[in-house]
Amino acid sequence: MASLLALTVCLAGCSSTPRWDARFGQAVRTSLAAQVIDPSAVRNTRPVAGLDGKTAAAAQERYQHSAEAPAALAPLAIGGGAK
Repeated sequence: MASLLALTVCLAGCSSTPRWDARFGQAVRTSLAAQVIDPSAVRNTRPVAGLDGKTAAAAQERYQHSAEAPAALAPLAIGGGAK
């Protein structure tokens, strides 16, 4: 009798969750779908128009050096107006 009671208690803790399992991962799939602008873009075989290597390298170099000497900032108007 005690073993039957123990078995019943153990099986009660092993309940299945079919409603939850059926929707498992749905939030992730919904979020991913919301981030995709054009789902049919994967079938697009046209080449992407962009920069050639030399131009892209020069743009990257300018970007890297832009932080070394930032442009002068305009004076801020604090307290009622600029002089």
